[in-house]
Amino acid sequence: MPAVMQMDQTHKIGLVDIILERAAETAGDITQAVMTDFYNKHPKAKAHFLHHFPANTEKLEANMVEQALYCLMDWYQSPNAVEILLQGSVPHHMETLNIPADIYNGLLQSTARVVSDTIPSENRLEIEVWNEARNRLQDVISESSQYAYSTPEQT
Repeated sequence: MPAVMQMDQTHKIGLVDIILERAAETAGDITQAVMTDFYNKHPKAKAHFLHHFPANTEKLEANMVEQALYCLMDWYQSPNAVEILLQGSVPHHMETLNIPADIYNGLLQSTARVVSDTIPSENRLEIEVWNEARNRLQDVISESSQYAYSTPEQT
């Protein structure tokens, strides 16, 4: 059994705090790095950001990265709250904003990837805890997408 499966929530929360503190110290504001990674993996996503917030796209990008960080940061502390947030947000993005779930998930995964790049490779427990959170959030996003009514892209 992986060590992360045997850890209690308090220990996982502590490791997430360490991960995020290190990321803040070493990378500072990660918004630009996240958006570069995200747009490289989802080039069509830029048009969505420009369409929905043309006057200040950078502000929308920063808000979305902040939201992704919130989900990752609070996953172990308040998983039910994060699930409820995603169960409302994912269908809303799909139905109202015409944002596919894979793009929604892509931003969260890019955020997780940029933070994970700051974790030293020898810190196996931190890597396992971070990957467990990001994988579980990916599952929650996928599950939440099932709550969406059909969108133009699905019909």
